[in-house]
Amino acid sequence: MRSKYYPIILCIMIFFSGCAVGQMVKGDYYLSETEYKHGIESFKKDLEKDPDSPEARYYLGRLYLADNQAQNALTHLEKASAIKPQNPEYRFWLGLAFAANKMKKQEWESYEGALKLDPDHIKSRIYLAHTQLERGLYEDALKNYSQVLDKIPNEPSSLYNRALALKELKRIQEEKIAWKEYLNSYPSGLMSVNAVNHLNLLGDFSFRNHLIGIRTIPLSHIGFKPFSSDLTPEGMSSLDDLGSVLKKKTDLSIHIIAYQKNNKQLAEQKAKQIKKYLVEKFPEIPASNLKVSWFDVPEKIKIENNLFSEDESVNFITAI
Repeated sequence: MRSKYYPIILCIMIFFSGCAVGQMVKGDYYLSETEYKHGIESFKKDLEKDPDSPEARYYLGRLYLADNQAQNALTHLEKASAIKPQNPEYRFWLGLAFAANKMKKQEWESYEGALKLDPDHIKSRIYLAHTQLERGLYEDALKNYSQVLDKIPNEPSSLYNRALALKELKRIQEEKIAWKEYLNSYPSGLMSVNAVNHLNLLGDFSFRNHLIGIRTIPLSHIGFKPFSSDLTPEGMSSLDDLGSVLKKKTDLSIHIIAYQKNNKQLAEQKAKQIKKYLVEKFPEIPASNLKVSWFDVPEKIKIENNLFSEDESVNFITAI
Protein backbone atom coordinates (compact mmCIF):
# COMPACT_ATOMS: atom_id res chain seq x y z
CA MET A 1 0.00 0.00 0.00
CA ARG A 2 1.55 3.27 -1.10
CA SER A 3 1.99 6.20 1.26
CA LYS A 4 -0.17 9.30 0.85
CA TYR A 5 3.13 11.14 0.37
CA TYR A 6 3.97 9.06 -2.72
CA PRO A 7 3.40 11.90 -5.25
CA ILE A 8 5.74 14.22 -3.30
CA ILE A 9 8.38 11.53 -2.94
CA LEU A 10 8.07 10.65 -6.61
CA CYS A 11 8.73 14.29 -7.53
CA ILE A 12 11.83 14.34 -5.32
CA MET A 13 13.04 11.09 -6.91
CA ILE A 14 12.64 12.52 -10.39
CA PHE A 15 14.22 15.85 -9.48
CA PHE A 16 17.29 14.21 -7.93
CA SER A 17 17.37 11.32 -10.39
CA GLY A 18 20.83 9.81 -10.64
CA CYS A 19 22.41 11.68 -7.70
CA ALA A 20 23.24 10.27 -4.28
CA VAL A 21 20.47 12.21 -2.51
CA GLY A 22 17.89 10.93 -4.98
CA GLN A 23 19.11 7.36 -4.54
CA MET A 24 18.83 7.70 -0.77
CA VAL A 25 15.31 9.18 -0.85
CA LYS A 26 14.14 6.54 -3.29
CA GLY A 27 15.83 3.65 -1.49
CA ASP A 28 14.52 4.62 1.93
CA TYR A 29 11.05 5.03 0.48
CA TYR A 30 10.93 1.58 -1.12
CA LEU A 31 12.30 -0.02 2.07
CA SER A 32 9.93 1.77 4.44
CA GLU A 33 6.92 1.03 2.25
CA THR A 34 8.02 -2.62 1.75
CA GLU A 35 7.86 -2.06 -2.02
CA TYR A 36 10.83 -4.36 -2.48
CA LYS A 37 10.16 -5.67 -5.97
CA HIS A 38 9.34 -2.22 -7.38
CA GLY A 39 12.49 -0.89 -5.78
CA ILE A 40 14.61 -3.68 -7.23
CA GLU A 41 13.36 -2.94 -10.73
CA SER A 42 13.98 0.77 -10.30
CA PHE A 43 17.56 0.37 -9.07
CA LYS A 44 18.37 -2.22 -11.71
CA LYS A 45 17.51 0.45 -14.29
CA ASP A 46 19.78 2.91 -12.46
CA LEU A 47 22.65 0.43 -12.65
CA GLU A 48 22.19 0.07 -16.40
CA LYS A 49 22.98 3.79 -16.60
CA ASP A 50 25.78 3.76 -14.01
CA PRO A 51 27.13 0.31 -13.04
CA ASP A 52 29.62 1.92 -10.62
CA SER A 53 27.05 3.76 -8.49
CA PRO A 54 27.73 2.64 -4.89
CA GLU A 55 24.38 4.02 -3.71
CA ALA A 56 22.45 2.04 -6.31
CA ARG A 57 24.40 -1.12 -5.44
CA TYR A 58 23.84 -0.54 -1.72
CA TYR A 59 20.08 -0.05 -1.95
CA LEU A 60 19.66 -2.84 -4.45
CA GLY A 61 21.49 -5.13 -2.02
CA ARG A 62 19.28 -4.08 0.87
CA LEU A 63 16.12 -4.51 -1.18
CA TYR A 64 17.20 -7.99 -2.24
CA LEU A 65 17.97 -8.79 1.41
CA ALA A 66 14.51 -7.60 2.50
CA ASP A 67 12.98 -9.68 -0.30
CA ASN A 68 14.80 -12.82 0.98
CA GLN A 69 17.09 -13.02 -2.05
CA ALA A 70 20.25 -13.52 -0.01
CA GLN A 71 22.72 -14.35 -2.79
CA ASN A 72 21.70 -11.36 -4.94
CA ALA A 73 21.91 -9.13 -1.87
CA LEU A 74 25.45 -10.30 -1.15
CA THR A 75 26.57 -9.68 -4.74
CA HIS A 76 25.50 -6.04 -4.72
CA LEU A 77 26.54 -5.21 -1.15
CA GLU A 78 30.01 -6.64 -1.83
CA LYS A 79 30.29 -4.40 -4.89
CA ALA A 80 29.03 -1.35 -2.99
CA SER A 81 31.64 -1.93 -0.26
CA ALA A 82 34.38 -2.45 -2.84
CA ILE A 83 33.50 0.83 -4.58
CA LYS A 84 33.20 2.73 -1.28
CA PRO A 85 35.39 0.83 1.22
CA GLN A 86 35.40 3.61 3.84
CA ASN A 87 31.65 3.49 4.43
CA PRO A 88 30.88 1.62 7.73
CA GLU A 89 27.16 1.41 6.94
CA TYR A 90 27.93 -0.54 3.77
CA ARG A 91 30.19 -2.87 5.77
CA PHE A 92 27.45 -3.45 8.34
CA TRP A 93 24.84 -4.43 5.76
CA LEU A 94 27.40 -6.60 4.01
CA GLY A 95 27.74 -8.41 7.33
CA LEU A 96 23.99 -9.02 7.39
CA ALA A 97 24.15 -10.34 3.83
CA PHE A 98 26.92 -12.75 4.86
CA ALA A 99 24.73 -13.85 7.77
CA ALA A 100 21.79 -14.49 5.44
CA ASN A 101 24.11 -16.68 3.35
CA LYS A 102 25.35 -18.52 6.48
CA MET A 103 28.89 -17.22 6.04
CA LYS A 104 29.64 -16.71 9.73
CA LYS A 105 33.33 -15.85 9.57
CA GLN A 106 32.84 -13.22 6.89
CA GLU A 107 29.87 -11.85 8.84
CA TRP A 108 31.76 -10.98 12.01
CA GLU A 109 34.76 -9.78 10.01
CA SER A 110 32.46 -7.27 8.30
CA TYR A 111 31.23 -5.92 11.64
CA GLU A 112 34.82 -5.64 12.86
CA GLY A 113 35.72 -3.82 9.66
CA ALA A 114 32.87 -1.35 10.14
CA LEU A 115 34.02 -0.66 13.70
CA LYS A 116 37.58 0.00 12.55
CA LEU A 117 36.16 2.68 10.28
CA ASP A 118 33.82 4.03 12.96
CA PRO A 119 34.11 2.78 16.58
CA ASP A 120 30.76 4.44 17.33
CA HIS A 121 28.83 2.45 14.73
CA ILE A 122 26.32 1.03 17.22
CA LYS A 123 24.60 -1.50 14.96
CA SER A 124 27.91 -3.12 14.07
CA ARG A 125 28.90 -3.35 17.74
CA ILE A 126 25.58 -4.95 18.64
CA TYR A 127 25.77 -7.53 15.87
CA LEU A 128 29.44 -8.24 16.53
CA ALA A 129 28.48 -8.95 20.15
CA HIS A 130 25.70 -11.26 18.94
CA THR A 131 28.20 -13.29 16.92
CA GLN A 132 30.61 -13.40 19.88
CA LEU A 133 27.87 -14.67 22.16
CA GLU A 134 27.01 -17.34 19.60
CA ARG A 135 30.68 -18.36 19.31
CA GLY A 136 31.09 -18.66 23.10
CA LEU A 137 33.26 -15.54 23.43
CA TYR A 138 31.28 -14.37 26.43
CA GLU A 139 33.79 -11.86 27.83
CA ASP A 140 34.11 -10.17 24.44
CA ALA A 141 30.34 -10.12 23.95
CA LEU A 142 29.84 -8.67 27.43
CA LYS A 143 32.37 -5.93 26.74
CA ASN A 144 30.64 -4.92 23.51
CA TYR A 145 27.12 -5.02 24.96
CA SER A 146 28.33 -2.85 27.85
CA GLN A 147 29.80 -0.32 25.43
CA VAL A 148 26.48 -0.14 23.60
CA LEU A 149 24.59 0.36 26.86
CA ASP A 150 26.95 3.16 27.87
CA LYS A 151 25.61 5.07 24.85
CA ILE A 152 22.05 3.69 24.66
CA PRO A 153 21.07 2.52 28.17
CA ASN A 154 17.78 0.91 27.10
CA GLU A 155 18.94 -0.88 23.93
CA PRO A 156 16.83 -4.06 24.28
CA SER A 157 18.98 -6.77 22.69
CA SER A 158 22.07 -5.57 24.55
CA LEU A 159 20.23 -5.49 27.88
CA TYR A 160 18.91 -9.02 27.36
CA ASN A 161 22.06 -10.58 25.93
CA ARG A 162 24.29 -8.95 28.54
CA ALA A 163 22.39 -11.01 31.10
CA LEU A 164 22.86 -14.16 28.98
CA ALA A 165 26.62 -13.53 28.78
CA LEU A 166 26.78 -13.10 32.57
CA LYS A 167 24.82 -16.34 32.95
CA GLU A 168 27.36 -18.22 30.84
CA LEU A 169 30.19 -16.65 32.87
CA LYS A 170 28.42 -17.80 36.09
CA ARG A 171 28.51 -14.26 37.51
CA ILE A 172 25.25 -14.87 39.34
CA GLN A 173 24.80 -11.65 41.31
CA GLU A 174 25.53 -9.53 38.26
CA GLU A 175 23.23 -11.73 36.19
CA LYS A 176 20.36 -11.06 38.62
CA ILE A 177 20.91 -7.31 38.35
CA ALA A 178 21.05 -7.54 34.55
CA TRP A 179 17.73 -9.42 34.30
CA LYS A 180 16.07 -6.88 36.58
CA GLU A 181 17.41 -3.99 34.51
CA TYR A 182 15.95 -5.59 31.39
CA LEU A 183 12.58 -6.18 33.07
CA ASN A 184 12.42 -2.67 34.49
CA SER A 185 12.80 -1.34 30.93
CA TYR A 186 10.73 -4.02 29.15
CA PRO A 187 8.15 -5.48 31.55
CA SER A 188 6.02 -7.28 28.97
CA GLY A 189 6.38 -9.55 25.96
CA LEU A 190 7.88 -12.96 25.23
CA MET A 191 11.45 -11.91 25.97
CA SER A 192 10.30 -10.55 29.32
CA VAL A 193 8.65 -13.88 30.14
CA ASN A 194 11.95 -15.59 29.35
CA ALA A 195 13.87 -13.06 31.44
CA VAL A 196 11.61 -13.78 34.43
CA ASN A 197 12.23 -17.51 34.00
CA HIS A 198 15.99 -16.93 34.06
CA LEU A 199 15.68 -14.75 37.16
CA ASN A 200 13.46 -17.24 38.99
CA LEU A 201 15.93 -20.04 38.26
CA LEU A 202 18.41 -18.08 40.36
CA GLY A 203 15.95 -18.11 43.27
CA ASP A 204 15.02 -14.46 42.80
CA PHE A 205 11.26 -13.82 42.70
CA SER A 206 11.22 -10.05 42.47
CA PHE A 207 9.35 -10.75 39.21
CA ARG A 208 6.95 -13.62 38.58
CA ASN A 209 5.14 -14.97 35.51
CA HIS A 210 1.38 -15.44 35.97
CA LEU A 211 -0.93 -17.33 33.63
CA ILE A 212 -3.97 -15.08 33.19
CA GLY A 213 -6.37 -16.81 30.82
CA ILE A 214 -4.19 -17.93 27.93
CA ARG A 215 -1.60 -15.18 28.40
CA THR A 216 1.54 -15.35 30.50
CA ILE A 217 1.99 -11.98 32.18
CA PRO A 218 5.22 -10.97 33.96
CA LEU A 219 4.56 -8.91 37.08
CA SER A 220 6.97 -7.39 39.55
CA HIS A 221 6.70 -8.31 43.21
CA ILE A 222 3.47 -7.18 44.88
CA GLY A 223 5.01 -5.19 47.68
CA PHE A 224 3.52 -4.18 51.03
CA LYS A 225 4.80 -1.88 53.73
CA PRO A 226 6.49 -3.78 56.58
CA PHE A 227 4.13 -5.60 59.00
CA SER A 228 1.02 -4.35 57.18
CA SER A 229 -1.29 -4.90 54.24
CA ASP A 230 -0.68 -1.39 52.88
CA LEU A 231 0.51 -1.62 49.29
CA THR A 232 3.74 0.08 48.30
CA PRO A 233 3.78 2.31 45.17
CA GLU A 234 5.64 -0.49 43.37
CA GLY A 235 2.97 -2.97 44.44
CA MET A 236 0.23 -0.68 43.12
CA SER A 237 2.07 -0.27 39.82
CA SER A 238 2.25 -4.03 39.38
CA LEU A 239 -1.46 -4.41 40.14
CA ASP A 240 -2.19 -1.69 37.59
CA ASP A 241 -0.55 -3.88 34.96
CA LEU A 242 -2.74 -6.80 36.02
CA GLY A 243 -5.87 -4.65 36.16
CA SER A 244 -5.32 -3.32 32.64
CA VAL A 245 -5.55 -6.93 31.43
CA LEU A 246 -8.47 -8.03 33.58
CA LYS A 247 -10.67 -5.06 32.68
CA LYS A 248 -10.59 -6.23 29.05
CA LYS A 249 -11.30 -9.84 30.01
CA THR A 250 -14.40 -9.63 32.17
CA ASP A 251 -15.14 -13.30 31.48
CA LEU A 252 -12.04 -14.29 33.45
CA SER A 253 -12.03 -15.13 37.14
CA ILE A 254 -8.80 -15.34 39.06
CA HIS A 255 -7.71 -16.54 42.48
CA ILE A 256 -5.65 -14.10 44.54
CA ILE A 257 -3.56 -16.22 46.88
CA ALA A 258 -1.49 -14.64 49.65
CA TYR A 259 1.14 -16.45 51.71
CA GLN A 260 2.58 -15.16 54.98
CA LYS A 261 4.64 -17.50 57.11
CA ASN A 262 3.19 -17.87 60.63
CA ASN A 263 0.69 -15.04 60.12
CA LYS A 264 -2.57 -16.14 58.52
CA GLN A 265 -4.36 -12.94 59.52
CA LEU A 266 -1.89 -10.74 57.66
CA ALA A 267 -2.07 -13.03 54.62
CA GLU A 268 -5.86 -12.60 54.63
CA GLN A 269 -5.57 -8.84 54.90
CA LYS A 270 -3.14 -8.73 51.98
CA ALA A 271 -5.35 -10.85 49.73
CA LYS A 272 -8.40 -8.72 50.50
CA GLN A 273 -6.45 -5.49 50.06
CA ILE A 274 -5.37 -6.58 46.57
CA LYS A 275 -8.98 -7.32 45.62
CA LYS A 276 -10.13 -3.99 47.06
CA TYR A 277 -7.47 -2.09 45.12
CA LEU A 278 -8.31 -3.77 41.81
CA VAL A 279 -12.08 -3.29 42.16
CA GLU A 280 -11.77 0.37 43.16
CA LYS A 281 -9.15 1.23 40.53
CA PHE A 282 -10.81 -0.79 37.76
CA PRO A 283 -14.61 -0.68 38.12
CA GLU A 284 -14.88 -2.67 34.87
CA ILE A 285 -13.70 -5.77 36.78
CA PRO A 286 -16.64 -7.53 38.51
CA ALA A 287 -15.80 -8.12 42.17
CA SER A 288 -17.14 -11.66 41.82
CA ASN A 289 -14.31 -12.38 39.35
CA LEU A 290 -11.70 -11.97 42.09
CA LYS A 291 -11.57 -14.83 44.57
CA VAL A 292 -9.26 -14.60 47.59
CA SER A 293 -7.37 -17.26 49.52
CA TRP A 294 -4.67 -17.01 52.18
CA PHE A 295 -2.23 -19.31 53.94
CA ASP A 296 0.14 -19.03 56.90
CA VAL A 297 2.81 -21.22 55.29
CA PRO A 298 5.57 -20.42 52.78
CA GLU A 299 4.73 -20.74 49.11
CA LYS A 300 6.51 -23.62 47.40
CA ILE A 301 7.63 -22.70 43.89
CA LYS A 302 8.92 -25.33 41.47
CA ILE A 303 11.13 -24.07 38.65
CA GLU A 304 12.27 -26.88 36.36
CA ASN A 305 13.85 -29.37 38.82
CA ASN A 306 14.39 -26.83 41.60
CA LEU A 307 12.06 -26.20 44.53
CA PHE A 308 12.10 -22.79 46.20
CA SER A 309 10.30 -21.42 49.23
CA GLU A 310 9.03 -17.86 49.75
CA ASP A 311 7.96 -16.83 53.28
CA GLU A 312 5.71 -14.08 51.94
CA SER A 313 4.31 -13.89 48.43
CA VAL A 314 1.28 -13.36 46.23
CA ASN A 315 0.18 -15.58 43.37
CA PHE A 316 -2.55 -15.22 40.77
CA ILE A 317 -4.19 -18.28 39.22
CA THR A 318 -6.93 -18.30 36.60
CA ALA A 319 -10.06 -19.96 37.96
CA ILE A 320 -11.32 -22.87 35.86
